[in-house]
Amino acid sequence: MNDREFDALLESAAPELPPDDVARDVTPWRRAIGNILGGSALCSITLNFFCLNYLLPTIGVILQLLGFRPLRRENRWFRACWLLAVLRAALFLPCIVLNATIYSNAVYASSVGTALTYAMLAVQMLLFFCFWQALRTMQKKAGTGGGAAPAAALLIWYAAVLALAYGQYSGLLLGLAMLGCYILILRSLFRLSREMEESGYALTPAPVRLSDETLVRVIAALLAAGIACGYLFFGSYRMDWQPKSGSLSAEAVEIRAELLALGYPKDALNDLSEDDLLACRGATLVVVHEADKPMNGGREVREDFGSSTHISTVYDVRELHFTDVAVRLPGEAERWRVLHHFRWTEEVKFRGTELVRLWPAYYEDDSWRPDGGVPTGRVLYDDAEGNAYAAPCASLTVERYTVTNWLGWTYHLEDISAEFSLPSRGKNRRGYVAYSTEETDGETTFLASRSNYTHQESRLQYPVRTAKDYSGWGHGPVFRRAQSALQFSILDDGSIDLWNYEP
Repeated sequence: MNDREFDALLESAAPELPPDDVARDVTPWRRAIGNILGGSALCSITLNFFCLNYLLPTIGVILQLLGFRPLRRENRWFRACWLLAVLRAALFLPCIVLNATIYSNAVYASSVGTALTYAMLAVQMLLFFCFWQALRTMQKKAGTGGGAAPAAALLIWYAAVLALAYGQYSGLLLGLAMLGCYILILRSLFRLSREMEESGYALTPAPVRLSDETLVRVIAALLAAGIACGYLFFGSYRMDWQPKSGSLSAEAVEIRAELLALGYPKDALNDLSEDDLLACRGATLVVVHEADKPMNGGREVREDFGSSTHISTVYDVRELHFTDVAVRLPGEAERWRVLHHFRWTEEVKFRGTELVRLWPAYYEDDSWRPDGGVPTGRVLYDDAEGNAYAAPCASLTVERYTVTNWLGWTYHLEDISAEFSLPSRGKNRRGYVAYSTEETDGETTFLASRSNYTHQESRLQYPVRTAKDYSGWGHGPVFRRAQSALQFSILDDGSIDLWNYEP
């Protein structure tokens, strides 16, 4: 067989070649530049709804990886782009997994989170710079010029966006103008890539071990596995459960008997640690307030009254029982030990993160102040045999901050936050948080202390937020709140007038 016969045989055996326009659409250069520019767009524009502010940048980072991968051997600048794209993915994608844990806010608020943010911004800026230089080098090699002005404009645009973000700009007009400029820059880059393609420049894609589809599947599988592990194993605090000690010192036993005689509820009194019992040394009076609060949506009841309809919510079950106790301590000024107990009377359907935030007597009242020491508290439960277990709160902090109301008045506030998780086993889940306070002016006649309980009732949230992170009031799709208030007046004769107001 001669050469002509061999060529004829190949031509007859080969399938029909695709049209030129179809072939051009699937060239390595067209696909690579499309992934690069599409990924850059998804990483640069943020939509803060339906978790698109996390989903779109994730897709963008992966598209940049796919775009620079076949170009990494074209020139040294594209190789640098590929390495930077890999580094950006290594910095960004673990954050998507971290967002499925309760520790994300703590990490982002730390110096590590700050360094991570600046590192990702620096990598993105450097990536755009190397992309500009890579296009210039390709243009010179293809003999089509060396401007690559649209790539330089993309670098300038991103720097301008960072400057506006740093200045916390929130205007609409300039934002629309920046969006329009970005669309024009992308259009120019696509036109530039078309010119490179029409110049006849031959691009040889770098060999890869994994296809694009396989690489995307591997990354998606790793992200899914990481997020699942975050929800399953890092959605609650690690509590140090230990058998509740039944031995008390003779002084603590005596104090407990005195408090019981003064009217301290026995079940709540038995939960106090020895240190909290000793803090009530010399008690002269006990004030108690108890209330049952719902941690459910209730049911709607409609009542017709003539031409009008009254709609109300009825709670058939109230799962959370509050016992708020104030113990008067000896001293020339009014001194009180305030203890806010809680107890779940029904089975807890979901155990994630919980928060008890106290608004102590000195929260908005300058006539009271902290009486030294630090707040205390712990969480308890009983096992099937009736043995009690206790654990300190995962976090028990005092937070001070300043607020200014709409009248321009400034308040210096201080509250107490106890974070914890309920046990997945046992029953009779309960706990308390306590603090001490004393009057400042010698003329105080009213004390008010409030306990705000926030319960997480669902895992369905992304990013994951703890009960303390929940900034809304009342009920949300993931969290529910209840409040109990201990409020009483101190009369001239030393007696107590307990207020029955329920918030």
